[in-house]
Amino acid sequence: MDVKVDLKNIISEQLVEVASSFFIEKSLSIMDQSAENKESFLYAADRISKRIALFIDTDLAKKVFEILSLEIENRELTPGTRRKHVRVALCHRVYVTYNGEPYELYTGNISEGGVYIKAEKPFPAGSKVEISLPLEGGSHIHLRGIVVSVKDSSGEISAGMGIEFREVRDDERKRLRCFVKNASAQDTFESRKAKAIPAQAND
Repeated sequence: MDVKVDLKNIISEQLVEVASSFFIEKSLSIMDQSAENKESFLYAADRISKRIALFIDTDLAKKVFEILSLEIENRELTPGTRRKHVRVALCHRVYVTYNGEPYELYTGNISEGGVYIKAEKPFPAGSKVEISLPLEGGSHIHLRGIVVSVKDSSGEISAGMGIEFREVRDDERKRLRCFVKNASAQDTFESRKAKAIPAQAND
């Protein structure tokens, strides 16, 4: 079975005795519409849990979200799981507008499909945001996105939020693709340079 099928089975098992068939079908359709990646699955799980809290029970909503989240986190390490877009580790200043308020934050990584932004107090999952990514020369890439995952600080992972880009214009997508490509090339160069230093020191 694939991940989406397993997640839908979990939803059905948890709701079968407390929800109508229509409610269950609607919840399953939300999961069906998610993309095959961790962020989209978590966003779908959050949407489903909010529906459960609103129409059935808040404790059940929390339980379902925790079960789905655990399953999604475990499956993230499954061999063969691949992201649609390559992510590049990058600490870069970014301006984020949420609920009309501007915030100056920093990225943790970025791809053509989304960005992880470090924040001590991440915005809630499902929040819509506007992002302005500064470029050299004073120009900016303007993007819209939605928070699909929220993480607390643990180990080497900084607290922050995963944001999936939405409604990206073609011209901005081209500029973003070029930005990510250049960041990836720079990251590769720095990695090779760091590996070469010990070898040079031994000469």
